[in-house]
Amino acid sequence: MKIDRLIAIIMILLERDKVNAEELANMFEVSTRTIYRDLDSINQAGIPVVAVSGPGNGISILKSYKVEKHLFSTNEITALLMALGSIQSNLPSQDITTALAKVKGMIPPEKQEELNFRTNQIRLDFSPWLYSDSVLKRIKFVQRAIEQKFLLEFEYKDNKSRDSVRKIEPYCLLLREEDWYIQGFCLMRQDFRTFKILRMKNLRVDEQVFEPRPFPAEYSKPTKFNDETLTKVKLRVHENVVDKIISRFGEECLSQENTDYYIAQVYMPVNNLSVNYLLSYGDKVECVEPLSMRAKMLEITGKLYKMYKTGNENIDL
Repeated sequence: MKIDRLIAIIMILLERDKVNAEELANMFEVSTRTIYRDLDSINQAGIPVVAVSGPGNGISILKSYKVEKHLFSTNEITALLMALGSIQSNLPSQDITTALAKVKGMIPPEKQEELNFRTNQIRLDFSPWLYSDSVLKRIKFVQRAIEQKFLLEFEYKDNKSRDSVRKIEPYCLLLREEDWYIQGFCLMRQDFRTFKILRMKNLRVDEQVFEPRPFPAEYSKPTKFNDETLTKVKLRVHENVVDKIISRFGEECLSQENTDYYIAQVYMPVNNLSVNYLLSYGDKVECVEPLSMRAKMLEITGKLYKMYKTGNENIDL
């Protein structure tokens, strides 16, 4: 949008003493003629822009107009770059790439090296090692519906394998751990619901524009287990996976049992989700207590054994 570009150009000119028209054109992926038209618009708005020709040529805002040119401190620009870089790693988008370029364009040349160093000190990347292109296509599809306030229709299979056809007012994309979700108002349930994007198929946009409802505050808060649903679980953890246990539960939960194994005291619900999580470590993690968790793990591993044993009776284990 032109207004976004004008604001971004003003911010860049406030931060930098001088900038070249070609540089601005490349940054915003427009022609230099468009940039000069934008500069005329900025002048007409009362912000004096001057162009210097010859050696050291460039465009700048009249110095006498700059009462305070630093809109952002070094720490604030660093935070912006880190935040945009983190979003870009998880949700690739041309808009985010352009925003990164705009913010970087605000950095004075003499500070670029320092800010690059500080920005690279922290990187947040939640994207999974293996990521399906189909998921990204669905995310972009949902994004379009959210931005244009279009109703979204899809077929959905819930966590109990029940099929339904839903139509929702989409409000928010949510990344939790490695999974993407869409939060919106479900017209069938007449309430706000959260849907896992991987469980959605045959997405369709109903180009009927909806009037946004107040988004419930509780949907913006991280979901936490109720303390009453958590059980103290004792695990025997092999040293090869101890770092993964630390990353989820913290180092304070561990005590060394012997050279190869640690004991971890953690809290989790006794349900299929927890069992599947523990089983993801194979024989590197053993649930020692409580008996209810061991029984649940025995039930699921028993089913797995029967499933793989059938038809393979002659395999020598």
